[in-house]
Amino acid sequence: MSVRPEHLRAVNPQDRVIDIDPTWLDFGTDDPLDAARWINACAACNAAPSLEFNGERWQVTCSCGQCGTPGQLAAIAAVNWNKSPLSRHPHYETLPFFALDGLSVPRAREKLIRIREYLEEQKRRCERRVRAREPFGHRYFQRIRAYLAWAIYAQGLVRETENALFDDVAENAPRVA
Repeated sequence: MSVRPEHLRAVNPQDRVIDIDPTWLDFGTDDPLDAARWINACAACNAAPSLEFNGERWQVTCSCGQCGTPGQLAAIAAVNWNKSPLSRHPHYETLPFFALDGLSVPRAREKLIRIREYLEEQKRRCERRVRAREPFGHRYFQRIRAYLAWAIYAQGLVRETENALFDDVAENAPRVA
């Protein structure tokens, strides 16, 4: 019988154990909080938008006037922009963090579902510690939130690719009279 790594074990009875391949939890050396680095080009003018803090929230804005939805974290504001129709959407295989390059749509979807479940559980654990006023790593919590936002965005890009494949099949299907 194998022993689960410490970070995958349930520590509290409220914790869920997520069955995930531990190698999938290596998100690489890139920092998800380095938000300005990951902002997509503007769909309207193809310019590189900027990330700005207005004193309360972060927001991505383009010189052409397009603005993304603000976020408390810079990384969340960047993902909000990237998910929106205001940005140019890359292929899911080019995204950082989750090693999706070379994966088929079904394999990418499967991997992202597990990663998202894991990150949602880690976020719940952090939130529980915040409510209990227990010490925890604040930057760790911010990174979990950023990775979760990226995982949700990646799932949307996988869905876009899948829909495009379905559209191609429908367009090229023989017409029956």
